[in-house]
Amino acid sequence: MTYSADLHGRIHRLAVKGTGSPVPVQIDGKTYDVDFSAGDGSLLSLIVMGRSYEADVVEESEGVLTVWVEGKLHRIEYQEEGRRPRRGAGVPRQDIGGRQMIVAPMPGKVVALLVSPAQEVSAGQGVIVIEAMKMENELKASGPGVIKEIKVQEGDAVSGGDVLIIIE
Repeated sequence: MTYSADLHGRIHRLAVKGTGSPVPVQIDGKTYDVDFSAGDGSLLSLIVMGRSYEADVVEESEGVLTVWVEGKLHRIEYQEEGRRPRRGAGVPRQDIGGRQMIVAPMPGKVVALLVSPAQEVSAGQGVIVIEAMKMENELKASGPGVIKEIKVQEGDAVSGGDVLIIIE
């Protein structure tokens, strides 16, 4: 199977070259041996060319993944080559219809709420801080809006995929 993947504005070509363990995966023409096993929830244990990684992978919508690995959050839009994109594919569910849902990228703890209900926010403004895997991650509004609902409090434990804040 061959995919096109947009990571940080750069398109990569990814080809899975078989099954078994490890699986040969070709990225932009370079082949990597990848072994993986699923953990609890959205956690994956990966061994890539002998190096071990822990990743938390959450599917935001069809063709859109949020991946937390080595303390960094990555958003990947992908599509199988040769297939036409479905209508609405690649549009994160948290931004549909002018409503944004700030979603926990992985299990963690709410350490700070940076907004309050009815507050106006701008694109890129931090709204909440989550601690996960001993790292703090500030989640931001993807566009302007008004805080409609805050579903958590400081100190709350959250699971990957939980809706934390709704912005309209």
